[in-house]
Amino acid sequence: MIPALFKRSSAKLAVLLVCALSSPIAVSDTIFGLYAGANLWQPEANGTIGQSENSFDFSGDFEGGDSDSTSFYLALEHFVPLVPNIMVRSTQVNWSGRSESASGTLAGLITLNGQVDAQLDVDMKDATLYYELLDNWVTVDLGLTARMLDGFITAEETATAQSDEVELSHTIPMLYGHLRVDLPFTGLAAGIRGNGIGFQESELLDLEAYLHLEVDLLPAVDFGIQGGLRRLSISIDDLDNWNSDATLEGAYVGVTAHF
Repeated sequence: MIPALFKRSSAKLAVLLVCALSSPIAVSDTIFGLYAGANLWQPEANGTIGQSENSFDFSGDFEGGDSDSTSFYLALEHFVPLVPNIMVRSTQVNWSGRSESASGTLAGLITLNGQVDAQLDVDMKDATLYYELLDNWVTVDLGLTARMLDGFITAEETATAQSDEVELSHTIPMLYGHLRVDLPFTGLAAGIRGNGIGFQESELLDLEAYLHLEVDLLPAVDFGIQGGLRRLSISIDDLDNWNSDATLEGAYVGVTAHF
């Protein structure tokens, strides 16, 4: 369902990237730079998911239980003009909640009522090609991401063990952007990073706002501690009578290394 919804948007993203590349591209001050990072994210689920006339309200109906997400990334930057840098990232999202009085249906297979257990389990793998438009005390990156989703959202009625499920197994093109500002003489930096795509009344946005502190441990490696907020929002409007206005949002903390 999702690929059909966003297929026409990939051409628009390509046009945006070409326009951005018409400006001068910064050349890194190193021949090669290897960046790595690992984050722990604890999101809360909010909003609605399900059929248009009978969706589940995660904000009001469900009390969140286990919630954890791990994210790892590796990026390679180089000096070769016009050849994009590359970054790969993996994010595993797990969330579960329980409602004592829910009523709704996810895929439209069955209506569940009463005590309902819900679970979200999604693995997101990103492959991003990007350019550095600026690379000094202000860093600006712009590129394209292919995001591979693999997972499910499921709900089960406790009394009857009946369940309903929506599968998420798609590859989605997204625009990638990153803005970072280094604060002079402090070792601190602030930044915004994200991926997004939109078509008509539907959109997928994954945004982070963070503070970063450089830690001087080894002369050849720059270590960092990073913390901030991450928000993943999925808005689907009347796609085969299936709707979503849901968000996963929460604080994260992580470590980084630059070789």
